[in-house]
Amino acid sequence: MPRAILILMIAAFAACSSAPEREQARVCRMTIPPLNPEGARIAVLRAVETDTNEVRVDYVVESGGRSRQRWVLCRFAEIPRSAIQPALEGLTTDEGEVPGASVYLMERFWLNTPDSLEADPGGAS
Repeated sequence: MPRAILILMIAAFAACSSAPEREQARVCRMTIPPLNPEGARIAVLRAVETDTNEVRVDYVVESGGRSRQRWVLCRFAEIPRSAIQPALEGLTTDEGEVPGASVYLMERFWLNTPDSLEADPGGAS
């Protein structure tokens, strides 16, 4: 009996530990649309946790008849705002660091809106 309880506890811990990572990946994907031209087609290639509080999303953007592979690296606060919402602290793209004020404005006026959920290029991931 104790072995079964231990197995259940390990499974529960594994399920809990992946939830924040999925939420961080979702938030990071949602930063992609405002970083690219309006109306661009975006296809997420992969999202990987590069560090405890970092997620990198590789994607392809198609705009104006041109296709280009890009990436965004999202840094999150060690202490999230809530159990379900990580706090975005910084963004770096293949073009360089996104200024802190822009990250703040993106989080305040884009990431917390229904429009950002609809624009999530990874949708059902």
